[in-house]
Amino acid sequence: MNSINILLKTFAYFIIIFLLVFCYCSQTNNKDFISSAIVETQTYQIATTAQGTIVSLFKDEGDRVEAGELVAIIDTIPLVLKLNEINAALVELTNNINAKKTEVLSWESDLKGIEREYKRIATLVEQGSVPSQQKDNLETQLNSSNLRYKANQSLLLSLIAKANTINTQKSQLLDQISRCYVRSPASGIVFTKYKNNGEVVLPGNPILELGRIDTMRIDFYVTQPMLPLFSCGQNVRVRIDYESKEVKHKEIFLPAKISWISSEAEFSPKNIQTRESRNELVYKIRAIVENKNGILKRGLPVEIWK
Repeated sequence: MNSINILLKTFAYFIIIFLLVFCYCSQTNNKDFISSAIVETQTYQIATTAQGTIVSLFKDEGDRVEAGELVAIIDTIPLVLKLNEINAALVELTNNINAKKTEVLSWESDLKGIEREYKRIATLVEQGSVPSQQKDNLETQLNSSNLRYKANQSLLLSLIAKANTINTQKSQLLDQISRCYVRSPASGIVFTKYKNNGEVVLPGNPILELGRIDTMRIDFYVTQPMLPLFSCGQNVRVRIDYESKEVKHKEIFLPAKISWISSEAEFSPKNIQTRESRNELVYKIRAIVENKNGILKRGLPVEIWK
């Protein structure tokens, strides 16, 4: 009987010690609590600068999207028809330029021949071998050929400038056609689908809303006395509640890093819990946390700990 009493007293002693240690650890850990917050993510409004009907939309809400992946196609038929028209005009203009180049080369050859003949006759006139009238006639012919050569050369330059203008228009059309193929600017999950196949989209109107899930951001608030304790690049912890079949209630801590601290105070938002009065001014701090396993979700309530 005495041995049983001793065992009971020993067991009770260990229970008391355990409770004291547990309470002490809880109080110690509780001192690391900073604030409650909501998980947010960087979002992208996927839009196009083209105008037309959506002929293909490859993603739906909840689908995974990779950076650079094709997500939608806008009708390109009107632009392609205009491009064909420009290509035909370029072919005709190119033929005219080639013909004019040949004509300019012909006038240039004739001009050089007349110049050589003029120099030869001018020498003979100085020697008195031929009359000066022959020199005058060649001089008139030389001036006329020179004017025609310059006129054709100017016309050739004008045709080349026109071809450059049309090529610029062609480049603009090709750019507009490329904009009809809408690609994702980042990897993430489609949160919202604003348009469906067959609907008309205008330049700047969003088609999909995309959110990054590899890196999440958490905005939390601290009071002015706590602000000196934080700095950009400082490490903090994100605590979330976790339940599984084996463990009904468990907590997980994820490492995070402070990326931004507001320089202006504001009133504490209604959905933020702080230990001080809710009416006091607080400062917003943003922490970035990697979401490798996809544990964090947009809108998930979490806690920020030291």
